[in-house]
Amino acid sequence: MPQSVKYKSAAARENLKKVSISRIKKEMADVSYLSDDLVITSLDAQHNTTAQYPVTIDGFSVVVMMAGEATVSIDMKNHVVRPNSIVFFNPGSIIRTVKCSANAAAFVLAFSKSFVNEIQIDLSASLPVYMRFGKNPVLQVSQQDVAEIRQVFRLVKSMLLSDKERYRHEIIRSLFTTAFYLIIDINQREEHGGQKQGRCEVLFSEFMKLLEAHHKSQRNVSFYARQLNITPKYLSAAVKEVSGKTAARWIDESVILEAKTLLKYSGMSIQEIAYHLNFSTQSFFGKYFKQHTGTSPSRYKRRG
Repeated sequence: MPQSVKYKSAAARENLKKVSISRIKKEMADVSYLSDDLVITSLDAQHNTTAQYPVTIDGFSVVVMMAGEATVSIDMKNHVVRPNSIVFFNPGSIIRTVKCSANAAAFVLAFSKSFVNEIQIDLSASLPVYMRFGKNPVLQVSQQDVAEIRQVFRLVKSMLLSDKERYRHEIIRSLFTTAFYLIIDINQREEHGGQKQGRCEVLFSEFMKLLEAHHKSQRNVSFYARQLNITPKYLSAAVKEVSGKTAARWIDESVILEAKTLLKYSGMSIQEIAYHLNFSTQSFFGKYFKQHTGTSPSRYKRRG
């Protein structure tokens, strides 16, 4: 099989095999999960869903390599992954294992966008990690770092398997947050004394801080551009250069994630949520939500 397959259009990307968190928990061995939001499993040379063909994962994934060696193609670029490596996959990344040693072994944590939104990780702290892994998805760390992350993973897995319902979700969210901040700390240590951010990266960082503060009330790119004293066109170009997504898409995704969280967990009515997110009417909110999710707020709320 060739080392890479070129997908030159959005249509081709749509034809890739998509792996959902729901599918991972059904098909992989040794799986622990929290609904369709969070899955922990293990991978080896015999149990690898990306070995035969490229796939995209409908969610975020963190892989901690424990043994062996693998060459993984991520968005058409090959990366060698060795023990004590952390690999981060963004939603929609094109992934294929090009080659893998017989003794390869790894831990995998896969989680949904809505789960990330639910735990409310500090955006200013997490943004450098997002930007770093966007450029280079493989991070080599120390054995001590891996041991600490693996210990947290084991605690998460233990709680996922526990029959204790009281505070179970809260404990899992706290442990997940702990693991994420460990990775943030590793990233900050690695980048200490490194190069300064470029102009586009600085703008992206400032845009994301503004988005975190104002996404509940402001959905227009022009608002954010005015705050940064630049044109909407320049802001969108800078944001896309750094993240691969336009400013408008970031805004829409932030609003939809907030809406989903409120529909699922807040107990607020749809009309209350619409006004909370600064929509003039419930009908307008419903159209916006369906346009971006393919379903209505009421149906999503019932689905729970």
